[in-house]
Amino acid sequence: MKKIVILLSVLVQSAVYGESASIAELQRMALSENPRIKAMEAEMQAMKKRVPQSDALEDPKVKLGVNNLPAKSFSFTKEDMTSKEIGISQMIPLGKLPYQKRIAVQEYERALVKLKAEKVEILHMLRMNYYELIYTGSSIKILEDIKKQIKLVIESEVAAAKAGMGSITNVIKAKIEYAMIDEEIITLRQKRKEIEQNINYLVGSEADIKIDALSEPGFKEIPVESVKKEIFASNPELKLFSLGVEISKNEILLKKSEYAPDLEIGLSYMQRQDGRRRNAFDTMLDMGGATTVYKSEKMKRDDMISAMVTLSIPFWFWKKNIPMVDEMKKKNESAKNLYQDKLNDMNARAETLLSQLVKWRDLYRLYHDRLIPQTKLALETSLARYRTSSVEFMPVIDTVRMLLRYEKDLIMAVKEYYASYSELNALMGVEVLP
Repeated sequence: MKKIVILLSVLVQSAVYGESASIAELQRMALSENPRIKAMEAEMQAMKKRVPQSDALEDPKVKLGVNNLPAKSFSFTKEDMTSKEIGISQMIPLGKLPYQKRIAVQEYERALVKLKAEKVEILHMLRMNYYELIYTGSSIKILEDIKKQIKLVIESEVAAAKAGMGSITNVIKAKIEYAMIDEEIITLRQKRKEIEQNINYLVGSEADIKIDALSEPGFKEIPVESVKKEIFASNPELKLFSLGVEISKNEILLKKSEYAPDLEIGLSYMQRQDGRRRNAFDTMLDMGGATTVYKSEKMKRDDMISAMVTLSIPFWFWKKNIPMVDEMKKKNESAKNLYQDKLNDMNARAETLLSQLVKWRDLYRLYHDRLIPQTKLALETSLARYRTSSVEFMPVIDTVRMLLRYEKDLIMAVKEYYASYSELNALMGVEVLP
């Protein structure tokens, strides 16, 4: 399925943010230098190394021993049953290794998806901070422009006051308004530094941040069903919950396989040393009586081989195996419900973001097409009437303040539109935006 991001990218012109080169560069830097992403990549590689281990058999056991050694003589030749033994045994878990392999592969897949989710989240936060930085810089510029207008009005009022036509009270009020703008500029400059530090943190190094103005988006209607389908197919968080369901299914099968016994096969080789046997050879008569004469003859002892098969019996299955299987079934049920809950949450969030895109589009058009032009016209009229003493001083300041508010709200509408657009793409699993 083609990604809906292809459709969404039409929303933005080639100069979509007015900073495409710089934001693209910052995103590339974050992908290559962010320590958290590097940590997640290392964790993913570690999970990959676990896959071949998962279906490996336990190491075989080697047995070295001595059997039936006489306690008094410690002789290897005296008794027939004395032997030196070397053996090897191997444990084979019947039916368990395939499920262990499946779970290990799915855990590796989960690590991959977690890495993607982390990249999506970090890049989204980077874009959010970048838009906020542009908004802050633009707000400072607007405030500086408003300060210039207020300063001109103050100078005009001061000149009128000297001529006996103006009011010192109005001058003082205007200077207070002027100082309040300075206060806001100081706060915004501090906020700009904090945002720059946040960007450096997300990028993973000191970045030379290039700031341009936010340009007007190319507003388009976005079909909600297409967005939901893409979220269902590509959202990394949703994939994590889906993998949780699949892993829990295999955990049920793994626990059921423990009803089957484990098989241990052993083979031993026992080496016996040749001995000597005393047999009665003859009877001799001497002064002390008859004496039996023994003759020692060599006795050949064959080596021996032993084989053994051991089975573990799940004797306590009602205490151990049945509860373990029931536990995994409950875990699977929980994973399914969590997946459905996350899917509902994502769909609801997508609809909210789409409605926010419409809201910020309408507000942008309201500010851009109606309120700001009308307020500028009102300001020009007020200034003209003020110069002819047809209107008082403070209504002019009020109109300037209103224009300031609408111009800031216009920039905020653009910023929030791009922020909602970025989050919508993050929901669809899109990492880098142009």
